[in-house]
Amino acid sequence: MYTSKFVVAAVFFLSTVTACYSNSGSGGSAKSESENAPLMSPDNVANKDASAKNNEGVDHLSQGHFDVSAGYFKEAIAMQPDFAEAHYNLGVALDGAGDHGGATEAFKKAKEFGAGNPKIADSAILKKHLGM
Repeated sequence: MYTSKFVVAAVFFLSTVTACYSNSGSGGSAKSESENAPLMSPDNVANKDASAKNNEGVDHLSQGHFDVSAGYFKEAIAMQPDFAEAHYNLGVALDGAGDHGGATEAFKKAKEFGAGNPKIADSAILKKHLGM
């Protein structure tokens, strides 16, 4: 049972890294692409339903389902408006879907609520959208 979960996790990780590296197109490194990876919910999220929605959105975002994942992130935010990771992930999803204005607004909220999270505050995609 644990072996199959490990295999699934390993395949998911490798396919995500490979997809990020091969889609970089602009000559970016795999590292810069992985810095834009969606964020799973931290353990201390107050609303467990919001946490579950965020994590479901991350699963879809990792598969390139931008519109579907954005819906999950919006649901998570509706349940917990100060959920920094969900705002950040919404920004990543909207950016992937080509909605750069919406992504910028989501990143502003992520920065506001997640200032203490270096994965958010130091994110290359967030900095790009916010002109930092």
